[in-house]
Amino acid sequence: MKLEDLNSKEEIFREFFTWLFDDSRIKNKEIHLEKEIDISLSPYYLDPNIYFPKQINNFFKTRAMQRLGKVSQVSLAIDLHPNLYQNRLEHSKGVYYRKLEEMVYNFQNSEWKEKVEKDNLKLILIAELIKMAGHDIGHFPLSHVMEEQLYNSHGAHEVVGKRIMLEDSEIKHVLNEISPELPNTLKDLYEKNVWNFHEHDESNYDVDRLDYLQRDNIYWGTPIHLPHLNYETVGVQTDETNNPKRNADGSIAVSDCLDNSIDVYDFKNLHDIEDFLILREDGYKNKIYMVPYCHIRESTIGILFKEFLKKPSKFGNELRNYITKIQNIKIDELDLNLILEWDDIKLYSQILEIAENHEDKNIRQLATMCIPKLSGFLNTLYSFLNLKEKNNQYSESEKKLLKKVKQLIYGNDELSQNLKNPNFIRDNTLFLENVYDKNFDENLLNKNLLLRQNSKICAYNPNNPIYIKSSNGEIYDLAHHPERKCDWNTRTTTVQNIYTYIPYLKCCGLSEDKITTIKNMFNKSGQQFNPTPHNYTINMQPLQVGNSFKKVFDELEL
Repeated sequence: MKLEDLNSKEEIFREFFTWLFDDSRIKNKEIHLEKEIDISLSPYYLDPNIYFPKQINNFFKTRAMQRLGKVSQVSLAIDLHPNLYQNRLEHSKGVYYRKLEEMVYNFQNSEWKEKVEKDNLKLILIAELIKMAGHDIGHFPLSHVMEEQLYNSHGAHEVVGKRIMLEDSEIKHVLNEISPELPNTLKDLYEKNVWNFHEHDESNYDVDRLDYLQRDNIYWGTPIHLPHLNYETVGVQTDETNNPKRNADGSIAVSDCLDNSIDVYDFKNLHDIEDFLILREDGYKNKIYMVPYCHIRESTIGILFKEFLKKPSKFGNELRNYITKIQNIKIDELDLNLILEWDDIKLYSQILEIAENHEDKNIRQLATMCIPKLSGFLNTLYSFLNLKEKNNQYSESEKKLLKKVKQLIYGNDELSQNLKNPNFIRDNTLFLENVYDKNFDENLLNKNLLLRQNSKICAYNPNNPIYIKSSNGEIYDLAHHPERKCDWNTRTTTVQNIYTYIPYLKCCGLSEDKITTIKNMFNKSGQQFNPTPHNYTINMQPLQVGNSFKKVFDELEL
């Protein structure tokens, strides 16, 4: 079976869910499938729909999950290409579907079904689907940007997300409506690795990465297909640390007993998996995730918060309270309602208020630098607020934001001009290459005023091995596979950048003359802020395909 080739997947998914929900612990066993088209599946599937039984779709309709529809997937990377306005909710649905596909393929294996039934694992499978559907539920506005700038952490959303999944009353209600035992079953999944789920959920090759790489590339305009690869479960011998034993040739020592097992991909998938790792590496190095432009753009958020908190102001008080509470309270003690109140739309509303009204011009300019370029910003608003729906009901804060944006589109004030200026961010950023030159004069620029990016891109983490058969049937982890393309143990790249922002230097007291001298001596930002245009085959900008953004905003009933 190949799901991509089916005119309709509905009956296969109905059969799977009917079997899955046929359990004495399930309150409502009746299956009503709901579906929606997933744009990342459309180029590759005859039936590009994602299917949800109503019981699980109720989870996606909770306030906590719906908030993700207004949280960007790749944040300010939208400045690289105005296509990149995808949100965390669609990614979450995509990860759910990837996990569902994995289970449906396993469902075709009679031994797998027998094990699920014999060991009473159906409720665990349901909990696993919901866990992966909610894997990003704890993200702050702008996704990773906020947690990195506020916590210097890339995992704060996981701590918050686990708490939301286990503590949110609406989610608890949805879980209890499926089965009173489901909340505890979900909690168990967070505590231990059941049935090798971790290897397929949070590793080098997992459902999360498969979805975001395929999804982000289609929005980038260069679609790729990353199909599901089947695997088999193999018993192995283990050492004193409970890791698989190796034979003298580096292969894995197998066992007839499945008490300790690993999931193994076929040899024919070796290069597919390696190509996937190379593609992900390229996404970090050359496309979206850790290219200098994106990192330099995202750091504006942290600098704005730092300077904004130093100076009293009549404006942006909600943001001030939000930042202060988040920074002064431990992650595991945060008020979850505070987290769920904020999304990209609310954050941008507060930043725009600061950019327009703050008493300090330098802080106004820092705030302006935190707003995406106009084309990307308008596409984001169009998508996140569903502006194509003429009868949409907007909250008062959303109406206020849209009114402000309409004024900016036609306005000629300082903020309007700066947002319409495609070079505003570049002109206010210094990208410095030779500050560690021995002749560098620290009296000219204190190095404490510099921002640094020192990031290591690891294409493959050997601590989360991928097991693949060789051409002669032996099993190896990828790092030791005799037929691998490259040495995955050493394939790493270090990204280093040094930069600062002119409004920040002015906030710190540097004079215009000194800043001009520094700019003439060190600035290399032109190349970084004019990335090489990429060739793309898909233009997904809703306000550029048969729509005028002025017309769309003129027709809004506010």
